[in-house]
Amino acid sequence: MSSAESVDPFRIGVLDEGLTPDPESFEQVFVRPVRLRFEEAVESGEIDRPVEIVVARGHGLPSGTARSIEDAWCELRDAGVLMIIGPGIADNCIAVKPLFERHGVATLNFPGTTKSRGEYGFHYQLGALYEDGPLAARAIAAAGMHEVAVIRDRSPVGQEFFEYFAEQCETSDLSITVDRLCSPVATDLSDDVARAKAAKPDALVYLGFGGVLAQLSRDLRAASWDPPRFTTTAGLHWYSSPPQARELLSGWVYTDMVDEDNPVLARLEATYQERFGETAFNPTVGAFYDMATLATLALRHAPVHTIEGVKAGLERIHHVPSALGGAGTVMGFGPWERTALKGPDYLLLRRMGVDTTQRYRP
Repeated sequence: MSSAESVDPFRIGVLDEGLTPDPESFEQVFVRPVRLRFEEAVESGEIDRPVEIVVARGHGLPSGTARSIEDAWCELRDAGVLMIIGPGIADNCIAVKPLFERHGVATLNFPGTTKSRGEYGFHYQLGALYEDGPLAARAIAAAGMHEVAVIRDRSPVGQEFFEYFAEQCETSDLSITVDRLCSPVATDLSDDVARAKAAKPDALVYLGFGGVLAQLSRDLRAASWDPPRFTTTAGLHWYSSPPQARELLSGWVYTDMVDEDNPVLARLEATYQERFGETAFNPTVGAFYDMATLATLALRHAPVHTIEGVKAGLERIHHVPSALGGAGTVMGFGPWERTALKGPDYLLLRRMGVDTTQRYRP
Protein backbone atom coordinates (compact mmCIF):
# COMPACT_ATOMS: atom_id res chain seq x y z
CA MET A 1 0.00 0.00 0.00
CA SER A 2 1.35 3.42 -0.87
CA SER A 3 -0.31 5.51 1.82
CA ALA A 4 -2.83 5.44 4.63
CA GLU A 5 -5.40 6.91 2.23
CA SER A 6 -5.27 3.75 0.08
CA VAL A 7 -6.89 1.58 2.75
CA ASP A 8 -10.27 1.56 4.41
CA PRO A 9 -10.36 3.50 7.68
CA PHE A 10 -10.84 2.03 11.12
CA ARG A 11 -14.35 2.78 12.39
CA ILE A 12 -14.76 3.94 15.99
CA GLY A 13 -18.14 4.83 17.47
CA VAL A 14 -18.89 7.80 19.72
CA LEU A 15 -22.19 7.77 21.58
CA ASP A 16 -23.86 11.16 22.00
CA GLU A 17 -26.25 10.93 24.96
CA GLY A 18 -27.72 14.40 24.45
CA LEU A 19 -25.31 16.42 26.60
CA THR A 20 -25.38 19.28 24.08
CA PRO A 21 -28.38 20.94 22.40
CA ASP A 22 -27.47 19.76 18.88
CA PRO A 23 -25.05 17.51 16.95
CA GLU A 24 -22.93 20.48 15.86
CA SER A 25 -22.25 21.41 19.47
CA PHE A 26 -21.41 17.81 20.29
CA GLU A 27 -18.90 17.74 17.45
CA GLN A 28 -17.18 20.87 18.71
CA VAL A 29 -17.13 20.00 22.41
CA PHE A 30 -16.72 16.22 22.48
CA VAL A 31 -15.65 14.90 19.08
CA ARG A 32 -13.01 17.53 18.28
CA PRO A 33 -10.40 16.24 20.79
CA VAL A 34 -11.02 12.68 19.58
CA ARG A 35 -10.53 13.72 15.97
CA LEU A 36 -7.36 15.64 16.89
CA ARG A 37 -5.86 12.63 18.65
CA PHE A 38 -6.62 10.25 15.77
CA GLU A 39 -5.06 12.69 13.30
CA GLU A 40 -1.95 12.86 15.46
CA ALA A 41 -1.85 9.06 15.56
CA VAL A 42 -1.84 8.79 11.77
CA GLU A 43 0.73 11.56 11.37
CA SER A 44 3.07 9.97 13.94
CA GLY A 45 2.69 6.45 12.53
CA GLU A 46 1.08 5.03 15.66
CA ILE A 47 -1.59 3.55 13.39
CA ASP A 48 -1.35 2.84 9.67
CA ARG A 49 -4.68 4.25 8.48
CA PRO A 50 -7.13 7.04 9.32
CA VAL A 51 -10.03 6.61 11.72
CA GLU A 52 -13.62 7.24 10.73
CA ILE A 53 -15.63 8.52 13.71
CA VAL A 54 -19.23 7.32 13.66
CA VAL A 55 -21.59 9.26 15.95
CA ALA A 56 -25.02 8.10 17.09
CA ARG A 57 -27.23 10.47 19.09
CA GLY A 58 -29.80 9.70 21.76
CA HIS A 59 -31.53 11.66 24.51
CA GLY A 60 -30.60 9.76 27.61
CA LEU A 61 -31.24 9.91 31.32
CA PRO A 62 -31.83 11.83 33.52
CA SER A 63 -34.00 14.07 31.30
CA GLY A 64 -34.49 11.56 28.46
CA THR A 65 -34.89 7.79 28.35
CA ALA A 66 -32.72 4.71 28.66
CA ARG A 67 -34.31 3.32 25.49
CA SER A 68 -32.97 6.25 23.48
CA ILE A 69 -29.40 5.42 24.54
CA GLU A 70 -29.90 1.71 23.94
CA ASP A 71 -31.06 2.48 20.39
CA ALA A 72 -28.04 4.75 19.77
CA TRP A 73 -25.63 2.08 21.03
CA CYS A 74 -27.23 -0.51 18.72
CA GLU A 75 -26.97 1.93 15.80
CA LEU A 76 -23.21 2.08 16.34
CA ARG A 77 -22.93 -1.69 16.62
CA ASP A 78 -24.86 -2.11 13.37
CA ALA A 79 -22.51 0.40 11.70
CA GLY A 80 -19.64 -2.06 12.22
CA VAL A 81 -17.51 -0.03 14.63
CA LEU A 82 -14.59 -1.75 16.33
CA MET A 83 -15.28 -0.13 19.71
CA ILE A 84 -17.52 2.54 21.20
CA ILE A 85 -16.64 5.61 23.29
CA GLY A 86 -19.48 6.51 25.67
CA PRO A 87 -21.85 6.94 27.34
CA GLY A 88 -20.81 8.90 30.42
CA ILE A 89 -23.87 9.36 32.64
CA ALA A 90 -24.05 6.49 35.12
CA ASP A 91 -27.73 5.70 34.48
CA ASN A 92 -27.11 5.43 30.74
CA CYS A 93 -24.02 3.26 31.25
CA ILE A 94 -26.03 0.86 33.39
CA ALA A 95 -28.64 0.74 30.62
CA VAL A 96 -26.19 -0.25 27.86
CA LYS A 97 -24.13 -2.71 29.90
CA PRO A 98 -26.33 -5.71 28.93
CA LEU A 99 -25.90 -4.71 25.28
CA PHE A 100 -22.09 -4.58 25.18
CA GLU A 101 -21.84 -7.76 27.23
CA ARG A 102 -24.29 -9.61 24.96
CA HIS A 103 -22.89 -8.38 21.64
CA GLY A 104 -19.19 -8.34 22.57
CA VAL A 105 -18.27 -4.78 21.53
CA ALA A 106 -15.72 -3.06 23.77
CA THR A 107 -17.38 0.06 25.18
CA LEU A 108 -15.13 2.67 26.76
CA ASN A 109 -17.53 4.50 29.04
CA PHE A 110 -16.74 7.38 31.38
CA PRO A 111 -19.17 7.49 34.33
CA GLY A 112 -18.45 7.59 38.03
CA THR A 113 -20.06 4.24 38.75
CA THR A 114 -18.26 0.90 38.88
CA LYS A 115 -21.46 -0.73 37.64
CA SER A 116 -20.54 0.03 34.02
CA ARG A 117 -17.60 -2.38 34.07
CA GLY A 118 -17.70 -5.83 32.56
CA GLU A 119 -15.85 -8.13 30.20
CA TYR A 120 -16.48 -5.57 27.43
CA GLY A 121 -17.06 -2.56 29.68
CA PHE A 122 -13.86 -0.50 30.01
CA HIS A 123 -14.10 2.35 32.51
CA TYR A 124 -12.44 5.75 32.12
CA GLN A 125 -13.23 7.37 35.47
CA LEU A 126 -14.37 10.91 34.77
CA GLY A 127 -14.98 11.13 38.49
CA ALA A 128 -15.74 8.14 40.68
CA LEU A 129 -18.89 7.62 42.73
CA TYR A 130 -16.84 5.45 45.08
CA GLU A 131 -14.12 8.09 45.58
CA ASP A 132 -15.73 11.52 45.10
CA GLY A 133 -17.72 11.37 48.34
CA PRO A 134 -14.86 10.08 50.51
CA LEU A 135 -12.57 12.77 49.04
CA ALA A 136 -15.06 15.46 50.14
CA ALA A 137 -15.57 13.86 53.56
CA ARG A 138 -11.85 13.77 54.26
CA ALA A 139 -11.51 17.42 53.22
CA ILE A 140 -14.40 18.46 55.47
CA ALA A 141 -12.88 16.63 58.42
CA ALA A 142 -9.42 18.08 57.67
CA ALA A 143 -10.94 21.57 57.82
CA GLY A 144 -12.09 20.89 61.39
CA MET A 145 -15.80 20.48 60.68
CA HIS A 146 -17.93 17.79 62.34
CA GLU A 147 -21.55 17.91 61.12
CA VAL A 148 -22.80 17.88 57.52
CA ALA A 149 -26.16 18.15 55.80
CA VAL A 150 -26.66 16.14 52.63
CA ILE A 151 -28.92 16.89 49.67
CA ARG A 152 -28.74 14.18 47.00
CA ASP A 153 -30.39 12.96 43.83
CA ARG A 154 -33.04 10.29 44.16
CA SER A 155 -31.29 8.08 41.58
CA PRO A 156 -28.69 5.31 41.29
CA VAL A 157 -26.02 8.03 41.07
CA GLY A 158 -27.17 9.74 44.26
CA GLN A 159 -27.46 6.45 46.11
CA GLU A 160 -24.01 5.18 45.13
CA PHE A 161 -22.40 8.52 45.97
CA PHE A 162 -24.10 8.48 49.38
CA GLU A 163 -23.11 4.94 50.34
CA TYR A 164 -19.40 5.64 49.99
CA PHE A 165 -19.70 9.14 51.46
CA ALA A 166 -21.50 7.83 54.56
CA GLU A 167 -18.88 5.15 55.11
CA GLN A 168 -16.10 7.74 55.02
CA CYS A 169 -18.06 10.03 57.35
CA GLU A 170 -18.06 7.26 59.95
CA THR A 171 -14.32 6.76 59.52
CA SER A 172 -13.65 10.52 59.66
CA ASP A 173 -15.92 11.10 62.68
CA LEU A 174 -18.41 13.21 60.74
CA SER A 175 -22.13 13.22 61.58
CA ILE A 176 -24.79 13.47 58.87
CA THR A 177 -27.48 15.65 60.44
CA VAL A 178 -29.87 15.78 57.47
CA ASP A 179 -30.22 13.55 54.40
CA ARG A 180 -32.62 14.96 51.81
CA LEU A 181 -33.47 13.24 48.52
CA CYS A 182 -34.52 15.29 45.50
CA SER A 183 -35.44 14.72 41.89
CA PRO A 184 -32.37 14.99 39.60
CA VAL A 185 -34.42 17.41 37.48
CA ALA A 186 -35.97 19.38 40.37
CA THR A 187 -36.80 23.04 39.79
CA ASP A 188 -37.39 23.98 43.42
CA LEU A 189 -35.19 22.87 46.31
CA SER A 190 -36.23 25.57 48.77
CA ASP A 191 -37.75 23.09 51.22
CA ASP A 192 -34.63 20.92 51.12
CA VAL A 193 -32.48 23.98 51.76
CA ALA A 194 -34.70 25.07 54.65
CA ARG A 195 -34.51 21.64 56.29
CA ALA A 196 -30.73 21.52 55.87
CA LYS A 197 -30.25 25.06 57.19
CA ALA A 198 -32.43 24.38 60.25
CA ALA A 199 -30.08 21.57 61.31
CA LYS A 200 -27.22 24.12 61.58
CA PRO A 201 -24.54 21.89 60.05
CA ASP A 202 -20.90 22.89 59.63
CA ALA A 203 -21.08 22.15 55.89
CA LEU A 204 -23.50 21.25 53.10
CA VAL A 205 -22.83 18.41 50.67
CA TYR A 206 -24.64 17.79 47.38
CA LEU A 207 -24.35 14.30 45.88
CA GLY A 208 -25.71 13.69 42.39
CA PHE A 209 -25.42 14.21 38.66
CA GLY A 210 -25.39 17.99 39.01
CA GLY A 211 -28.39 18.99 36.95
CA VAL A 212 -29.89 20.72 40.01
CA LEU A 213 -26.68 22.36 41.22
CA ALA A 214 -27.52 25.80 39.82
CA GLN A 215 -31.05 25.66 41.25
CA LEU A 216 -29.67 24.54 44.61
CA SER A 217 -27.26 27.49 44.56
CA ARG A 218 -30.13 29.83 43.71
CA ASP A 219 -32.22 28.53 46.60
CA LEU A 220 -29.27 28.80 49.00
CA ARG A 221 -28.95 32.46 48.07
CA ALA A 222 -32.69 33.01 48.47
CA ALA A 223 -32.46 31.51 51.96
CA SER A 224 -29.52 33.82 52.83
CA TRP A 225 -27.45 30.77 53.69
CA ASP A 226 -23.78 30.62 52.65
CA PRO A 227 -22.31 27.50 54.29
CA PRO A 228 -19.06 25.79 53.31
CA ARG A 229 -20.34 23.57 50.51
CA PHE A 230 -18.89 20.55 48.81
CA THR A 231 -19.91 18.42 45.87
CA THR A 232 -18.61 15.76 43.53
CA THR A 233 -17.80 15.80 39.82
CA ALA A 234 -21.28 17.32 39.58
CA GLY A 235 -19.20 20.50 39.76
CA LEU A 236 -17.86 19.86 36.28
CA HIS A 237 -21.03 21.56 35.04
CA TRP A 238 -19.19 24.79 35.89
CA TYR A 239 -17.16 24.49 32.68
CA SER A 240 -20.21 24.58 30.42
CA SER A 241 -22.07 27.24 32.43
CA PRO A 242 -22.55 30.83 31.22
CA PRO A 243 -21.01 33.69 33.25
CA GLN A 244 -24.21 34.38 35.21
CA ALA A 245 -24.44 30.74 36.31
CA ARG A 246 -20.75 30.65 37.23
CA GLU A 247 -21.29 33.61 39.52
CA LEU A 248 -24.17 31.71 41.14
CA LEU A 249 -22.03 28.55 41.55
CA SER A 250 -19.06 30.42 42.96
CA GLY A 251 -17.83 28.99 46.25
CA TRP A 252 -18.56 25.29 45.75
CA VAL A 253 -15.63 22.93 46.37
CA TYR A 254 -15.88 20.00 44.00
CA THR A 255 -14.05 17.04 42.50
CA ASP A 256 -12.12 17.86 39.33
CA MET A 257 -9.38 16.25 37.24
CA VAL A 258 -7.56 19.14 35.59
CA ASP A 259 -4.22 20.14 37.05
CA GLU A 260 -1.94 22.98 35.97
CA ASP A 261 1.11 20.81 36.74
CA ASN A 262 0.16 17.92 34.42
CA PRO A 263 2.63 18.05 31.46
CA VAL A 264 0.35 16.07 29.12
CA LEU A 265 -2.45 18.57 29.64
CA ALA A 266 0.00 21.45 29.20
CA ARG A 267 1.06 20.10 25.78
CA LEU A 268 -2.56 19.57 24.79
CA GLU A 269 -3.37 23.13 25.89
CA ALA A 270 -0.62 24.53 23.66
CA THR A 271 -1.84 22.49 20.67
CA TYR A 272 -5.47 23.41 21.24
CA GLN A 273 -4.76 27.11 21.56
CA GLU A 274 -2.67 27.14 18.40
CA ARG A 275 -5.07 25.08 16.30
CA PHE A 276 -8.51 26.10 17.56
CA GLY A 277 -7.92 29.26 19.58
CA GLU A 278 -9.61 27.62 22.55
CA THR A 279 -8.50 26.32 25.93
CA ALA A 280 -8.04 22.63 26.63
CA PHE A 281 -8.01 23.28 30.39
CA ASN A 282 -11.32 21.52 30.61
CA PRO A 283 -12.09 17.97 31.82
CA THR A 284 -14.19 17.20 28.76
CA VAL A 285 -11.35 17.96 26.33
CA GLY A 286 -8.83 16.04 28.44
CA ALA A 287 -11.10 13.03 28.92
CA PHE A 288 -12.00 12.63 25.25
CA TYR A 289 -8.39 13.14 24.21
CA ASP A 290 -7.36 10.45 26.71
CA MET A 291 -10.06 8.06 25.52
CA ALA A 292 -8.95 8.60 21.95
CA THR A 293 -5.40 7.73 23.07
CA LEU A 294 -6.74 4.50 24.58
CA ALA A 295 -8.62 3.74 21.35
CA THR A 296 -5.48 4.49 19.30
CA LEU A 297 -3.37 2.13 21.39
CA ALA A 298 -6.09 -0.53 21.27
CA LEU A 299 -5.91 -0.41 17.48
CA ARG A 300 -2.11 -0.48 17.56
CA HIS A 301 -1.90 -3.44 19.96
CA ALA A 302 -4.81 -5.43 18.54
CA PRO A 303 -3.57 -8.82 17.30
CA VAL A 304 -6.25 -8.61 14.59
CA HIS A 305 -8.58 -5.74 13.78
CA THR A 306 -11.86 -7.32 14.85
CA ILE A 307 -14.02 -6.39 17.81
CA GLU A 308 -12.38 -9.19 19.82
CA GLY A 309 -8.93 -8.11 18.66
CA VAL A 310 -9.54 -4.50 19.73
CA LYS A 311 -10.74 -5.71 23.13
CA ALA A 312 -7.47 -7.62 23.47
CA GLY A 313 -5.62 -4.49 22.36
CA LEU A 314 -7.20 -2.47 25.16
CA GLU A 315 -5.98 -5.07 27.65
CA ARG A 316 -2.39 -4.54 26.45
CA ILE A 317 -2.23 -0.83 27.33
CA HIS A 318 -0.08 -0.12 30.37
CA HIS A 319 1.23 2.96 32.22
CA VAL A 320 0.46 5.61 29.57
CA PRO A 321 0.58 9.23 30.85
CA SER A 322 -2.87 10.84 30.83
CA ALA A 323 -4.03 14.39 30.21
CA LEU A 324 -6.36 14.36 33.20
CA GLY A 325 -5.37 13.93 36.81
CA GLY A 326 -2.45 15.30 38.73
CA ALA A 327 1.07 15.10 37.35
CA GLY A 328 2.12 11.47 37.12
CA THR A 329 -1.35 10.00 36.55
CA VAL A 330 -1.25 7.10 34.10
CA MET A 331 -3.81 4.93 32.36
CA GLY A 332 -4.14 1.41 31.01
CA PHE A 333 -5.99 -1.86 31.39
CA GLY A 334 -5.29 -5.57 31.62
CA PRO A 335 -7.11 -8.91 31.47
CA TRP A 336 -10.16 -8.32 33.67
CA GLU A 337 -8.70 -4.97 34.78
CA ARG A 338 -11.13 -2.28 33.70
CA THR A 339 -10.06 0.88 35.57
CA ALA A 340 -8.29 3.27 33.20
CA LEU A 341 -6.82 5.99 35.43
CA LYS A 342 -4.28 5.19 38.12
CA GLY A 343 -2.37 7.30 40.64
CA PRO A 344 -2.91 8.91 44.05
CA ASP A 345 -3.88 12.28 42.57
CA TYR A 346 -6.09 11.36 39.63
CA LEU A 347 -8.96 13.08 41.46
CA LEU A 348 -8.43 16.44 43.12
CA LEU A 349 -10.47 19.22 44.68
CA ARG A 350 -10.98 22.68 43.19
CA ARG A 351 -13.12 25.65 44.23
CA MET A 352 -15.39 27.39 41.74
CA GLY A 353 -14.94 31.08 41.09
CA VAL A 354 -16.60 33.49 38.70
CA ASP A 355 -13.90 33.35 36.01
CA THR A 356 -11.82 30.32 36.93
CA THR A 357 -11.37 27.52 39.43
CA GLN A 358 -8.52 27.08 41.88
CA ARG A 359 -6.93 24.04 43.49
CA TYR A 360 -8.38 23.51 46.98
CA ARG A 361 -6.36 22.16 49.86
CA PRO A 362 -8.00 22.19 53.32
